[in-house]
Amino acid sequence: MEMAVTTVIMIILSIAVLTILVIFVNSQTGFLSRWFKGYEGGSNVDVVVSSCNNLVATESVYSYCCEVKEVVLGDGEDVSERTCDEAREYAWSAGRIKELDCGGVVC
Repeated sequence: MEMAVTTVIMIILSIAVLTILVIFVNSQTGFLSRWFKGYEGGSNVDVVVSSCNNLVATESVYSYCCEVKEVVLGDGEDVSERTCDEAREYAWSAGRIKELDCGGVVC
């Protein structure tokens, strides 16, 4: 029984040391961050379109007309800031953003 307890303690300590070592190496080199970044999309266009359509569904006129959203096209090289109302006019939205009347809104 004593050998089994010692083995379990050594396994737990080994896992803890290995975890700390991986965190340290990643913080110094950024290897894991770059590796995971390769699986992420560089664009957030779909997120912005979905967000704007949610604002239409909830009739949040002020947020739709006045709140600026950061739009990232590609791998971060083309970043712009647009409201949902402004975003409707761009090719990347391609008519996917529904419309709310911003005529009476003061931003």
